[in-house]
Amino acid sequence: MSVPRTLVRVLVGAALCLALTTSAVFPLPDDLPSVALGQTGLYRLEIALSVFYGSLLLVTPAYSGLAAGNLPIEISTRGAKFSEVADRSAAVSRSRIEALRRTATDLTEALSAAEIEIEQLREESLRDSTKREVDSRP
Repeated sequence: MSVPRTLVRVLVGAALCLALTTSAVFPLPDDLPSVALGQTGLYRLEIALSVFYGSLLLVTPAYSGLAAGNLPIEISTRGAKFSEVADRSAAVSRSRIEALRRTATDLTEALSAAEIEIEQLREESLRDSTKREVDSRP
């Protein structure tokens, strides 16, 4: 196992331990907030989740800044986005858009060819509206 993965696992484990410890030690208010729905267990779980995700929010850019030397350009609900990933995803998006344009052009050309062929078949069927006589004499 590589050192960066081990370090990430240790940091996430430390964040989890900190969250659990904080939720156990954090004093309960006399009047629980409405988001706790009057349940102390739910209140403690909300405290633990807040501390856990808050610490991850701080640990992620700190780790990437120290280990890889780059800081995130955006932190959202989807996670941290780094510049090289953003550049790579923009290039991938551009290539996919170009492929879709080529596909659309090919489909447009195929549709035009099919419409021309349908029109030719329609014209042939109109021209050949005469019925041939069948000689039924023995």
